[in-house]
Amino acid sequence: MKYFIPLFFISMPFFAKAQIGEIPPSGDSTTSPWSFAASGYYYILPGLTNTLTLIGTADYKSIHLEPRYNYEGEHTGSVFAGWKFEAKGKIELTVTPMAGIVFGDLHGAAPGLELEVAYQLFDFYSESEYLIDFEDHQTNYFYTWTELGISPFHSFRTGISAQRTRLYQTGLDLQRGVFAEYAFWKLTVGVHYFNPFTTDYFFITSLNFAL
Repeated sequence: MKYFIPLFFISMPFFAKAQIGEIPPSGDSTTSPWSFAASGYYYILPGLTNTLTLIGTADYKSIHLEPRYNYEGEHTGSVFAGWKFEAKGKIELTVTPMAGIVFGDLHGAAPGLELEVAYQLFDFYSESEYLIDFEDHQTNYFYTWTELGISPFHSFRTGISAQRTRLYQTGLDLQRGVFAEYAFWKLTVGVHYFNPFTTDYFFITSLNFAL
């Protein structure tokens, strides 16, 4: 199990390619109902051990599946399933309620919610979950990752972010920062700078591959 989860994330793009290989030739306007993505977040923590978080997504129409590794804690995996509700217009809105199972060093259940709002150059993204620990309810915990972004140029996005997590320890309960991302081909690379100009500062570099 220790090595299965990271290998699963590494193999996701190849699995996605096999599924999308069923898409008709470009001359046919039909598109696949499947979409896939895999992301890695490398935490650079001064004075602490650096760590890597892996997240994958697979969507079939409105069905949303999302495995994670090292998200709730070190050597811990989780699998979520949910349903996407979308509203299109001047303001684009996507709400995805989810339910998940957490296993590894932590064991529990985790109801969650993902929210996406986009208006012209601006966007808001939030993912939250509440971990119900099967072994000790006193360690139940609310996780959240939130971004408020703007895309002033093609393929470039920047903004502010906040995170609440037990993956690492700092003197702050809520981590706050800024970020910048650049997208090209099917890749998006980014960097987050959390708790700037404090002794609790740290960086996250990210890489996303989408199909």
